[in-house]
Formats: sequence, C-alpha cells, structure tokens
Amino acid sequence: MEYFLEEKIGDPELFTGRKKELSFFLKWIDDIKYRKSKSTAIMARRKMGKTAILERLFNITFIGKSGIIPFYFEVKEGKKWVMDFSRDFFLTFIYQYIAYKTRKREYLILLNRENYEVAKEISRKEDLSYLVDFIRGVEDADKNGSVDSMWEMVRNAPRYVAELKREFIIQIIDEFQFMNSEIYWDKEKTNRTDDLAGSYLNTAESKIAPLLVSGSWVGWLLNELIMQLPARFKFNFLKNLPEDEAIEMISKYSRFFNIPISEEIVYVLYELSEGSPFYISSIIRSTCGDKDLTTIDGVLKVMEYETFRLEGEIKSTWMEYVSSAFYRVNDRNAKNIVLYLCKNRDREVTRRELLEKLNLEMTDRELERKMKALVMADIVEQGRSNFDYKGVKDNIFDKVFRGVYQREIELFDVSEITNEYKSMFTELKKRYNKLMGEYNYEKGMFAEYRIIDKLRFTAYKENEHYKEITENLPKDFDFVEYERVWKYAAAPDIAREVNIDIYAKPKNRGYFVIGEVKNRTTQKFSREEAEKLLEKAAQVREMENISKALCFVFSRPGFTNDAEVYLRDKGIAFSSNEMWLD
Repeated sequence: MEYFLEEKIGDPELFTGRKKELSFFLKWIDDIKYRKSKSTAIMARRKMGKTAILERLFNITFIGKSGIIPFYFEVKEGKKWVMDFSRDFFLTFIYQYIAYKTRKREYLILLNRENYEVAKEISRKEDLSYLVDFIRGVEDADKNGSVDSMWEMVRNAPRYVAELKREFIIQIIDEFQFMNSEIYWDKEKTNRTDDLAGSYLNTAESKIAPLLVSGSWVGWLLNELIMQLPARFKFNFLKNLPEDEAIEMISKYSRFFNIPISEEIVYVLYELSEGSPFYISSIIRSTCGDKDLTTIDGVLKVMEYETFRLEGEIKSTWMEYVSSAFYRVNDRNAKNIVLYLCKNRDREVTRRELLEKLNLEMTDRELERKMKALVMADIVEQGRSNFDYKGVKDNIFDKVFRGVYQREIELFDVSEITNEYKSMFTELKKRYNKLMGEYNYEKGMFAEYRIIDKLRFTAYKENEHYKEITENLPKDFDFVEYERVWKYAAAPDIAREVNIDIYAKPKNRGYFVIGEVKNRTTQKFSREEAEKLLEKAAQVREMENISKALCFVFSRPGFTNDAEVYLRDKGIAFSSNEMWLD
C-alpha cells in the first residue's frame, strides 16, 4: 500500500490492530456517497492512537476507489491569529484536493502555503480551473481583513467544492478542541476565539462533506460539542486494544525496537497495560537504563521508572492532565477528591458522599463546578448522572497520582506502590502458568509470532533444516534474510480488508513469503481455507507489486485430504511440523 500522507506513527508497519474501528469508519466513509453518514467525533486521551487511525483512514481513502475525497487537517497547539489559521486551513484543503485529483503526492507536502497566486497557477496547470474562483474569493477577504467573511468561506470550502462538482468529501479535523483555545481574533493574540468550533453548527450537518473530528481532551471536547454544537455529532470513544491486538502490538514493537521480551512477560504486559497502546509503547520504548523486559524484576524496574520519574513518558503525560486540572481548581480539596475517587474507582461516588466523607467546606454548587473542571481535564469521569462521579479506571494512573500527591495529604510510603506492583506481577504470573497448563495458552496465543521470529532470525541460518520440515517448496526456494516479517493488515479499498498472518519481505533477492498459521487443536486445514488464502495472497501481490512469492500454511493438526491435493496443485508450501514452534 502506498502512503501518500506521511503518518506520525513512523514506519507504517507499526500500525497495529484497530480492526473494529477501521471497519466501522471505512463503512462510514463509504456511506457518505449515499448521504447516510453523520458528522462524528472520536474521543480518547493522548497517545491512544486517534491520530494514527485518522491518518490511516486518509491514506486508505486517498488510494481507494470509493470516490470519496479525503481532507485532513490538524489543529495544532500554539497561539494563532484567525486569519493565518484560515489561510493555512484553506490552502491545505486546496492542495490536498489537487493531490487527490492528480494523484501527485508532491502537492501534499508543498511548503509554500501562503501564496494564493501559486495555488491559482497550479489549479490552472492541472486543469482544475474551477478552484480559481474559490481561491480568489478567499484571497480578497484576506486582503480586506474581512475576518468573518474569510472564515465563513474557508470553513465551508470543502462543502462548496463538493456541491459544485457533485462530489463527496470527508473532512478529518484532528484535535478539534484547540479551535476554541489556540485561535485569536486579533493579530496581537489577546482576544481568544472561545466559540470558533461553534461556527460549525450548520457546516457539520452536511451529508456530502461530513466531519470526522478528534480530541485528546475528552471532557473538554465533549463539553464543547454538547454546548456549542448540540445534536450535530455522534460520539465514538476509542477503547483499549482487545487481547489479540494488544499482544500483536507488544510482539511487533519488541521486534521493531529490538527489545527482547519473554513470552511470559508478553502476557504480563498485556494485563498490566489493560490493552492501552500508550502504555505498551511507553514501556517498550522506555528510556529506563539497563532495561530488561525478559524478567518480572526487569519489568518492575521499568514501571517504577515510568511511575515515579518525570523522565518517564507515562508519568509526564499524566501530569499534563493533572496540571491542567489543578490550574483550573488549584487547591488541596481537588487533590483530596481525586485521591478519594482513586481509592474507590470500582464504584460511582455522589457529590453528597464527597462533601460528607472529605468534610468539604463548600456548597454543592461550588463542588459541582469543581467536579466539572476535573471531568473536563480527564482525571475524573462522569458517572451515570451529573450527580455521580468515578475515578479513572486505570491501574497505572492510580499509582502515578498517588505517587505524586498521596504523601502530602496523608501518611503514605511510596514504596507501597512498588509492593502493589510486585503483588500484581505475582498474581499475573500465577494466572499465566494456569493458562499454559490448562489451555496450552503459550502455543495458542503465540504460534504466529514464533514463526515470524523463526523466519526473521533462524530459518535462513538453518536453511536445509527448515526446508526439510516444510513440504511442497519450489526447487529454487531458499529461506533468506528478510527486511521485515510482520502480520500484514491492509484495506485496499472501502469494500475489502486483507489480513495475512505472515508477510516476509526479503532483504535482497528471494521469495516473499505470504503465510497463514492455524494452531487449532483438532480441526484440520480445509480446501476452502486454502482457496481463501490464495485469493488474499493474490490481492497482496497486486497491492505490493510482488512478482515472486511463496504461499505457506502452518497447521498444527494437519490438513484434510482434498486440502493437501489443492495445496500441492497450486504450489502452496505447507507444514504441520511443530519444530516451527520450538
């Protein structure tokens, strides 16, 4: 797959999982051409993968055949005059639109985004002259200093273009909440626009150019959408990764960043992180000295570093949220409230209980305002009603917060948190051993990752051995060094999604390996499954422009007779030899 927009995640192969979310939003995007899709907001705290999803959706839509034109814009932190912001917003849209129409990536990374003349010249050159009138109108408003007129035209430009050309556009706006906090009406940046997002009241209703916005300050964005854009957006709350995707991410990041992790620790990290991509990435990429993620003691050392040290990414990120909250309600009571909710995070707590248990000398109205600020800063969650609240359901935030504040509120030894980690790890180790014993968990969960590791580190060194335990290989086939070996997931267009268990790209010359792993107990690999694999492999070969590839199947319980005949006939290599898993 070609990635027209450079993704902030880095190597595109690091994008892991989110199959459910991608499937939902790809259908949502496809439904735009039927005018079914309502503007939607994705919400989650920082580093949960919102931007990665939005950028991947842009790239999939950009190369797809759905006819939907994607526009992506990130509202960055940092003060901006509304005229500068509007100009950047508008010309970013124009150049992304031209890039889509011409399939020329250079327009996505054009540095000169200030010059209207250049935009008009490129529009004419690329036979998109109908854009010139739009550009000229915004240019005139810019020269005349007509703030309201310029923002009106800029905000509606995607919808106007879509209407004019009878097209469909998806507007993807990342960090939407910053429109109300980082943009200023005056050039001196003294008069902040606290309702700029609210100007989307009518724009967001468009069915030919709906919005997909995101926010990493969940309470803040949610409040602004409800108060300033009532009933205009559906809400989609991004959750932690499910078990299979979290374990895939741990294994993938371990290999990519060359950080060894034992299989026992893979399970421990999944349970400890609760599937949070932020925690998984932070632990594996931690700057903790002498990092060792092959033992429980090594993980404990990393968690102490990430929980207690400001250099730890986990602590520093959470302290941004805490600092934002206490900036708004800077007093001891706020710390008491959050600590009390941390201790009782398994249930909802009413304002009455907080007033009584913490002996708070304030009215219910004053407490309600304070709680609203804490909710907007994402360190307290709203309960089922406006009267109920709950602590963040997160093992690690609880420890970060208590490590910083509990000692100043009450007698507390920070080493207690270390002991809590030790107790948690002991329990997780017991559960892991039980799973291994009762359900053969190790082989069931890690088979494909074992084979990935074999291909990456071992097979080419013991070429003859691995050829002997694999049937139906071409005569000229050898295992070679591979540039990368991953689970492959791609959505080539809106209607299809391709997932391959094994995708090995040779470093120099040799066969690509496109494989499937079935580690079931009894059910043999069937002919129908072989046919589906061959179909998926053909799609991958087409997308990646592969001329020389080997299809390979590992099935621990073996193969049905007709499947084996089909595999041999189609030149698909196969094995049920458990030496692949040793």
